Amino acid sequence: MKTHLRLTAAAAAILASVPTFAAERAYLPSQRAAAILADGTPWSADAPTGRSFKLTLNKDGTGSIRGPLPLPLSTSWAINGDALCITNRMISKCLRFTEIPGGFQGWEDGKLDLKISR
Repeated sequence: MKTHLRLTAAAAAILASVPTFAAERAYLPSQRAAAILADGTPWSADAPTGRSFKLTLNKDGTGSIRGPLPLPLSTSWAINGDALCITNRMISKCLRFTEIPGGFQGWEDGKLDLKISR
């Protein structure tokens, strides 16, 4: 009986800590994310919808998205507080990034968004 109570208490403590852990992601500071991502070289980007495209960000706040269409879509980016915001005529996203193997995972409002890798 004592073992059962200890296991129950341990399981409750672990479950109680899971939402806290998820809320405390190790986001990169927005300045650091911008310094890495805005290098003028294309990144492979995967949207949660399953669409993939090439994302290029330049140090001057410009960039482009190249997808299935033959012409690139002009894009701009800026740091807005703790997020890096990417804008063009199709989208406007303000993302925070975590490091993942081979790249970065973008989060918008705490939800998975763009996965960026090389």
